[in-house]
Amino acid sequence: MTIYFKYYLRFLSIILLFPLNVFSQTTVLLDDSAELHDIGKQTYYLEDASLGLSIEEIINDDLQTKFKAYSQETINFSSTASAYWLKFKVTKAKPGNFYLNVGSAYIDSISLYEFDEENKLISTRHTGDDLPFNSREIEVGNYLFALDFDINSTRTFYLRVKSDQPLFFLLRVGTLPNFLAYEHDLDFLQGIYFGFMLMIFLYNLFLYFSTRERIYLYYIAYVFSITWFMASVFGYFFEYFWPNTPIINQIVVVSSGLTMITATLFTQKFLNTKESGSIMHKGSMVFLVIGILVCVLVLLGFKIEGLKLAQGGLLIMAVYFLILGIRFKLKGYRPAKYYLFAWGALIIGIFFAILESLNITFVMTYLNAMQIGSALEVLLLSFALGDRINMYKKQKEDAQLEVLLAAKENERLVQEQNVILEKKVTERTAEVAIRNEELVNLNKEKDMLVNVVAHDLRTPLSHIRLLIQLIDVTSLELTKDQLSYLTEIDNSADRLSQMIGRILNIHALETNRVKLKNQVIDLLELVNYVVRCFRLTSEDKEIEITTVSEPGNHLVEVDKNYTIQVLENLVSNALKFSERGSKVFLNVKSENRKTYVTVQDQGPGISEEDQKKLFGRFQRLSAQPTEGEASIGLGLSIVKKYIEAMKGEIYCESELGIGTKFIISFDSKDHLEKVKS
Repeated sequence: MTIYFKYYLRFLSIILLFPLNVFSQTTVLLDDSAELHDIGKQTYYLEDASLGLSIEEIINDDLQTKFKAYSQETINFSSTASAYWLKFKVTKAKPGNFYLNVGSAYIDSISLYEFDEENKLISTRHTGDDLPFNSREIEVGNYLFALDFDINSTRTFYLRVKSDQPLFFLLRVGTLPNFLAYEHDLDFLQGIYFGFMLMIFLYNLFLYFSTRERIYLYYIAYVFSITWFMASVFGYFFEYFWPNTPIINQIVVVSSGLTMITATLFTQKFLNTKESGSIMHKGSMVFLVIGILVCVLVLLGFKIEGLKLAQGGLLIMAVYFLILGIRFKLKGYRPAKYYLFAWGALIIGIFFAILESLNITFVMTYLNAMQIGSALEVLLLSFALGDRINMYKKQKEDAQLEVLLAAKENERLVQEQNVILEKKVTERTAEVAIRNEELVNLNKEKDMLVNVVAHDLRTPLSHIRLLIQLIDVTSLELTKDQLSYLTEIDNSADRLSQMIGRILNIHALETNRVKLKNQVIDLLELVNYVVRCFRLTSEDKEIEITTVSEPGNHLVEVDKNYTIQVLENLVSNALKFSERGSKVFLNVKSENRKTYVTVQDQGPGISEEDQKKLFGRFQRLSAQPTEGEASIGLGLSIVKKYIEAMKGEIYCESELGIGTKFIISFDSKDHLEKVKS
């Protein structure tokens, strides 16, 4: 009977107080410790656009009349730069540890003022993201304030809230066990979400280090930026990573800008927009700019502007990328299928999240729409990446198969070509062998011809010279011209005989029929001998020959006759190409186990171009003998072959207008070896 009487009294009180509830603020009644109660509809609110109203001004009668009744359970003021004051009364009808819950983890500033029934300020409490985490009465993600006053007493509360993020939250009352149970369920579901995001992050990080493909780096950066934003919304990063550095909370919106940047980079790489379509690629670059602009605005302190730009930019970006995905799907790009589903899920999540922040739809309790959409998106994008890998793997396998088939075809063609080439090589080898045999025969005939011609020419030339020498010129009455003719005949025959001798010498060198008779001799003695032989010639041309010998033994192992021919040729050339009245120098020295002979003239010199062909056969140089002396162009070629046959060296140094040096060198021999020989 007592129970029925209680229900009757309660019902009667509701009936009696109903008219008052319509025209005055409803008092929050703390009479049930089993459930959490939303009190949004039992509050009044006042906008503080100036951000300068104090609690003393708020309780003034002038401002009290400006408070408006709130009509929804969820407090939602959207994205705003204003502060808001909430007013509500609480009556404790039952004993218990009741708490007021402000159900948002990222409100920058919260101040709670408590007044008694006589409108006297009893307590003031301040907390929020702008203060360290330990400023909260209960250190949990949401804000809890103890409602600690006597039973059957009423308190008036003024709650001031200010945030640079979307300002919407549940305002509830209940006991601490109720809130801990709610937090337990919330953390469980949030743990599933963040664990899933962490798994996706680590898995794709592993793939990046395995493949080194930049697309995975963009993807894990995108997953991190979304996770950072969501963890900041629920206060986990603040609670566990920087509880004593609240200033970091002021740049949370930067994560939205980073989300736009990383999503754009990932999409460009995933769909290969740069190569597939320049217009669509350039269009996506707009979102890179917007993302960077969001970051800059937030860092410069324009947080509300950056937040609104991020909200609009994310929604437009998602729609744009959805259109991109449709376009690539129509082109036959297989991974675009998962990409379309992924961005579709994210668009729905972003759309509902924006509707929540704009106070158009209800606010979800444990998970928000953005989390559900982002979780589905990253899952589907992982499928898209996997499908992309499979597609490229299939393309690689197809390409390898094509390469293998092409390699087999090439091998068949190469084998066919080898057969043809071997046949042609055999035929060509036979032709070369025939030609080589013909050349050998021709060379033998040439050698025979040279010997015959040289022998047949030398015999009559010897007779001519002998007959001239037998003529008693003094007993004949010859004119001066006739005498010069005989002299010219003798000289011509002598030159022709020398030419034939040189041709035979070259022939002997080429056929390796030269047999050296090396002996250790003093090179200085040979030089002096050659100089004496050219004494009359030099005097006739008024050229002074000077021999200089440095101290020491100048012993070398050479063929004496060939060495004399070498020196004669060099001295003869020096005299031929020197002007009348000039000088020719011969220098003999030994150093570093080498003996050198230098023949130097004061002639016109030899150009660099002529020096390149200096030791060739039958070469005509630009410089000419000064008085028309004869030259057949064989001298220096024979000199070089003789010297090389005796294991010596020869080289030339010349300067136009100054003269020429010919330097020959042989290995030095010591005195004992000479005596022994």
